[in-house]
Amino acid sequence: MKIFRSFLIFFTLAIFPLFSENNKLHIPDSSVIRKDVAEKWFEQPLSTIRENRTEIHSNAIGQIFQVRLEETPEVFSIIVSPETTISVDYYTQDGIQKKTVNEYPPDAAGSWILMRDSISGKPLKIRYYFAADSDVFVQFRPSGTKTLADYIIQGCYAARGVPVGVPFDYFYTASFASVLSLTEKTLPWNYADIHSEQYHGNLVMVGEIRKNLPRIKSVQNGGYNEYGKPVYVFGKDSGKARDVDSDDVKNDVLTMNHTGFLKWIVDGLIKPLNGGMSFVEPLLRPTAQLSPLGVSGIKSNTENLFYSLDWTRNLAAAKLSVQSRRNYLYENSGVDVKIEPFSSEVSSRGITAVAGYIKNTGYEIKYLKPLLYVLGVSEPTYFYLAAVRRSVKPGDGSPEFQIFDSSAAIFPYFDKNGQFGCTVFENGQEMTLTQFMKKYPDCFVHLTRVLSSDRFSPL
Repeated sequence: MKIFRSFLIFFTLAIFPLFSENNKLHIPDSSVIRKDVAEKWFEQPLSTIRENRTEIHSNAIGQIFQVRLEETPEVFSIIVSPETTISVDYYTQDGIQKKTVNEYPPDAAGSWILMRDSISGKPLKIRYYFAADSDVFVQFRPSGTKTLADYIIQGCYAARGVPVGVPFDYFYTASFASVLSLTEKTLPWNYADIHSEQYHGNLVMVGEIRKNLPRIKSVQNGGYNEYGKPVYVFGKDSGKARDVDSDDVKNDVLTMNHTGFLKWIVDGLIKPLNGGMSFVEPLLRPTAQLSPLGVSGIKSNTENLFYSLDWTRNLAAAKLSVQSRRNYLYENSGVDVKIEPFSSEVSSRGITAVAGYIKNTGYEIKYLKPLLYVLGVSEPTYFYLAAVRRSVKPGDGSPEFQIFDSSAAIFPYFDKNGQFGCTVFENGQEMTLTQFMKKYPDCFVHLTRVLSSDRFSPL
């Protein structure tokens, strides 16, 4: 019996390091290394740790990690980061030469960081990086006798202050597999479940739109009707035929405004399904109302303040109607994006509350990137029609009002390496999400979802 028990103990110890290196996200794991260096690096005062030289270690399956100290005036960090091979450009007399070098980024997938107060030496938090996007991570914080967990995406908390039933120093040596097991029901790990092959429809559409951009010419009020004929899409003449320059016709140039451009995109999905395209007038159907007594309500008597909001909602509902072979009005279509995955954000003012979805308004544009990250993971087969609401301060001294007068199509995706990306098309132009957000600072963005497809055939 003693022999069997000794064999069982030996067998368990022998396989534990190998098991600890594996996890369902296939993240390099440094837990065995951290066990070896914990006393020397994690528990000593800063003055002692400063005497340590940077060390290189390998785990049980040969993955190489670097252990090092980094300091700021307030915090010092012990970083255990995996070796990463990157390509860099070297400028020489003979021109630019590409070389591969080994680096140890502190925020690479598999990196682990212990942060401690520089004055008191008290531990502040432990951070695990697990995603290709370095702005996505989990961290653990001591709070009295408790340990609290946070799940952060692009500076916003998808989960904050979730109690975990182990002491803080457990995470000095805990493997990432153990972290997953411990928090699988309390942290939103579904946001880490990325399958790059699911974005095929989005990427096909992005490629086809990009190929056609040289044909698109921006005009103030233009689009194409259900027969592909040029018409006005706004104002008292909406739906009526409009003249197009003969050179544009000859050169196969399409003339449209920002909403006409979105119709062109969605019609490219509708046409393969039923051979036709969407009608203009139903896209102008009102979807929101204002109090007639407010500033905006009075302004709405002379100006359509919800133009791009109505258009994107009705256009998404039209696409849903065609694909489902049922007639959906916006109200019962469910196309609005209303999720509220974040409770707070990390900002220069500290941790502040996040404003979620606001009816008939949408989201603050500064939260668009983390929101699209979550949507990209949870709704991989959709792209989004964005209606932008901005504030207008009239020059005549009359009160400020808000208007939806811009729109765009947004395609989130993850590449084969799990890296998040987002392509935005607005009014015949391609831009990055960052460029789009900078273009509309302090605005709100309302999103409606549209199912993407590789059967995309735009006019």
